[in-house]
Amino acid sequence: MKVLFVITSVPYAKDYSTIINLVERLSRKGHEVHLFLSGNGVYYLIRPDANVLSEFGAKVHFCSHSAHQRGVDKVPSWAESSSTYNLSRMMGEFDKVIVFN
Repeated sequence: MKVLFVITSVPYAKDYSTIINLVERLSRKGHEVHLFLSGNGVYYLIRPDANVLSEFGAKVHFCSHSAHQRGVDKVPSWAESSSTYNLSRMMGEFDKVIVFN
């Protein structure tokens, strides 16, 4: 199964541990997991331990416009720049889309 998490909440909200646990469990069961960070979700890019998402095998995409607006200019190697236009195209490719706001 292909699962997409769309994350617009800050990584210091209570959602963070839930997202980490879901990504880990889904990845271990062999599911393809992607995350799209938008709005305040781009702050995941500066949280030091968020690299664990890619270590679990998830692919992390982020809205470059949101990152620019929030001054997040140092992008880790485990994340790929994207746009909300690409998000709209991606959504149809996934079996499940889960939004954390």
